[in-house]
Amino acid sequence: MTAGPIAAGQQLASEVMRTRPADSTFARRLRRRLQAWEADDQFLAQVESVVLIALLATSRGPDADTPQTWCAAAAAALRQHQDAQLFAALPASLPDAVQLRVDQLRLLSTGLTPRSGHRWLRLADTAGEFLQPAALIQEEE
Repeated sequence: MTAGPIAAGQQLASEVMRTRPADSTFARRLRRRLQAWEADDQFLAQVESVVLIALLATSRGPDADTPQTWCAAAAAALRQHQDAQLFAALPASLPDAVQLRVDQLRLLSTGLTPRSGHRWLRLADTAGEFLQPAALIQEEE
């Protein structure tokens, strides 16, 4: 994968994390969730990393013409909870900063401890909601 799609994935992940909370229903639900889970300061940063990983893993799919089409595919991949396939689909060559985030989340996703496994499930679930908030918004109404 060239730097172009990786940079586009990074930009899209950042944009998704910045713009989704502008919806009041989404923001209210997210705030309740974070309070109930007593999420630490790093939680949303890790969610952004999961969003990026899902975007990069699905960016080479048959329906991934442009970065704008990646969100639905990435959300679907996260809903399937096939973590090994998600990480296996990542490009072999990633920038060092992205690779470090991938390695940290891959370790977390293995569920070595009940706490890390639980955190991974929460991260993946929240990332899926950032990627495809329509279902979340409809659920609230």
